[in-house]
Amino acid sequence: MITERMNLLRKMVEIFFLSFTLFLINLLFPGNYGFFDATINPYFFTALLTAAYYGRLFGYLNLGFSIIFIMIPIYTDLNLIVYWQFLWELASIQISIILIIIYLLGMIHNSFVLQIKNQRLYMKKVSLDKNRLQKELSTVSAVNRELEERVLRQQDSVTALYTQVKAMHSQNLSKTLSALISTVQKFSWAEKASIWKYEKESKKLVMVANVGWDSDDVLNTIESIDSTINGWVYRNDRIFSVRMLLEYENLSQMDNKRNILTFPITLSNTIWGVLNIEAMPFAKYNLYTEKLLAILIDLAGAAIERASEYEALIEYNEVNPVTNLPSVSQFFTFIGNEIRKSSENQSIFSVILLELTEFDELIEEHGEKRIYKILLLMLDKLHSLSGNTIDFFHYKEKNQIAIYYPNIDYDGASLFCLESLGVINSYKWTINDNRVVLDVILGYSSVGSEDISSDDLLNLAENLLDMQKV
Repeated sequence: MITERMNLLRKMVEIFFLSFTLFLINLLFPGNYGFFDATINPYFFTALLTAAYYGRLFGYLNLGFSIIFIMIPIYTDLNLIVYWQFLWELASIQISIILIIIYLLGMIHNSFVLQIKNQRLYMKKVSLDKNRLQKELSTVSAVNRELEERVLRQQDSVTALYTQVKAMHSQNLSKTLSALISTVQKFSWAEKASIWKYEKESKKLVMVANVGWDSDDVLNTIESIDSTINGWVYRNDRIFSVRMLLEYENLSQMDNKRNILTFPITLSNTIWGVLNIEAMPFAKYNLYTEKLLAILIDLAGAAIERASEYEALIEYNEVNPVTNLPSVSQFFTFIGNEIRKSSENQSIFSVILLELTEFDELIEEHGEKRIYKILLLMLDKLHSLSGNTIDFFHYKEKNQIAIYYPNIDYDGASLFCLESLGVINSYKWTINDNRVVLDVILGYSSVGSEDISSDDLLNLAENLLDMQKV
């Protein structure tokens, strides 16, 4: 509003000084006062230009200023009234014509101004529509990219998920939990996450694995199951999402700003603990991620159960100090338990015995530690070949390793032995850059639909070994 007033005042001042300038010039021509003898009267011509450029009002204003200056009697002795009558008789017709022309030019000016205004409004509308469409296009493009990326991620996720789930199969519970939480981080982009195990002795949840924690977080590694969201999830066997804080007042009272998504971890219909995501990108907080993580944790349950049972069974004072593999006595105990479980659950598994021939000669030439080191490398390759599903134990002799392979029958064990021999024989084994030839024989047996004792199971595998030594 102030700008419009300043603009109006500026135009009026310009018009006044334009008329005043013509008046000063007119003083230089005393014989042609008012420029009435000129072919084109500058006073009237500037009024017409002003009307065409600024509009009708300013044209009339310019004409008014010019008439006022002309009415000043500078070069005459006539009476003022007589002088004005003389001017009227001289210029009335011209002034009337100029008034009409100013009106017409003002109409033309207003028409052009209206057209320009409409054009500006139209261009503004087009610009706004263009910006809106660009925003919509940008949004749609972003959605399309997200959907395309999601489809590609889903395609890649099948392979990645399979690989990650296989990595969870370990005899070491810590490694299993570490693989689980790293997989959760990969698929949810979690910045902070933790796994909590319920301890029966203290009746509390204890943090057993985490990712993204800082020094302040590690101060809170034990939680009550009665006054925390982690405990609520454990007690109720339900998934927690932060949106539930708006629905349940009891959960909002427990909230300590450390739970976004929390999942129960169930082993054989028993709640083992919980997995909690404490920080993640807002864009990844959606039902898709929640369902994906629920499936992932459900798949990880079997691996956690197996590792937990293994750790509960194995006595670490009977672990070989060089290889860190359990002893043969623990293998016998382990197989006895697995046979009992197989009978109850109608599950299958196989036992494979691996024997490294010429073991004593190799130790004499290269030393026990180096041979065991190369043996562990061999076992690592077999572990990868099985999809990280097999467990290793020492057997009766120092050069013998017992392999437990779950969920595989006699034919599957036979195929695995053939593939293992292929891997072992094709790899170039070296010690200090010197080629070493490893000669391995394998024997195997399986637990299937028929009951079998642990002695009979192992005797069948040993017989296959003995047959290859003849």
